Amino acid sequence: MNGVVEAGQAPPTGPDRPASRRWLPWLLAATVAWAVLLTVLTWTSVRDDPPTVREQRSLAEAGPVVDRAAGELAAAAGDTAVLTPPEVERGCRVTPFADGATLVRAVEAFVPAGEERALLEQVADRLPGHWRAGVRVTSDGPLLRADAGEFVTVEGTVVGDGRVRLVADTGCRPVGDDYAAPTADATGAETEALAAALRALGGPAA
Repeated sequence: MNGVVEAGQAPPTGPDRPASRRWLPWLLAATVAWAVLLTVLTWTSVRDDPPTVREQRSLAEAGPVVDRAAGELAAAAGDTAVLTPPEVERGCRVTPFADGATLVRAVEAFVPAGEERALLEQVADRLPGHWRAGVRVTSDGPLLRADAGEFVTVEGTVVGDGRVRLVADTGCRPVGDDYAAPTADATGAETEALAAALRALGGPAA
């Protein structure tokens, strides 16, 4: 019966079994070290790396980007462009446990009926190159799409005969310190962008 294990009996513990327990402290130490390393790398990434999703930028941080985008859009649309007041929509969900808000700024532009697409193409050509603006035809008509940076999207659509609407939108994101609307004293990101864009286009910047 030597070396034979009968059914229902546990195999004997060999002389090498206790030796495997000596690895447990090393395994535990390696696990703890790996966890610490991951924590340090995550902290460093959050502190130093640029954001990779819009949820990493609050409404307060995105506000100046939207204001500048509105100024660029107004300048690109020309003399008939009208800046509308900022719209902050609250109540969206950033995560299942966190509320957020969306900031939208729009520019309304007017042209003779039938020239709406030409205006959208003009705006796309005049916007900064890194926005990668372009116009394509959809089932709903011509659509301008661009990226103003910091996860702020730009769209331009035809909303009626001779009427074009250009929108800069943050999407839902944390409120942070909240959005501070530009004052009426002709200062701020939108005014600076509008003046700079007009100068680049050869128009008066007043």
